[in-house]
Amino acid sequence: MFFGNFQHTIDTKGRTSLPVKFRDALAAAGETKLVLTQYPFWPAVQALPQSVWKELEKKVLATSPLDARAQRNVLRFYSSAHEVDLDVHGRVLVPPPLRGFAQLVKDVVWVGMGRTIQLFDRAAYEEQMLREIPPDQVVDFFG
Repeated sequence: MFFGNFQHTIDTKGRTSLPVKFRDALAAAGETKLVLTQYPFWPAVQALPQSVWKELEKKVLATSPLDARAQRNVLRFYSSAHEVDLDVHGRVLVPPPLRGFAQLVKDVVWVGMGRTIQLFDRAAYEEQMLREIPPDQVVDFFG
């Protein structure tokens, strides 16, 4: 499980360090790769451990090729995906299309989202966190 947020930077080549806490969790689970995709609800990069990607991929491939709504999502899901390795320094190379989508330039924030991780531009993350959740959209996780 991934949780917490960690501020880092991204260099001009698109490399950013994955937080040690997240690297340790991946190593403990025997995960060696991440799959990076566009997050569909806000400008962020979603990082999925390879095993989570494989589970999701099964669901995606089970959709009907004649379901236009599903196929639009499949297009976004697969066309934005990039499998990446961590280098010896624990850095991830974020491909240019994903950096552009999430507007990652210098200051970034890695955010644990349970089974997945998100990578935000720091200002976009701070803006997201300042937004109020309307009462009718609050999910009661304890109920």
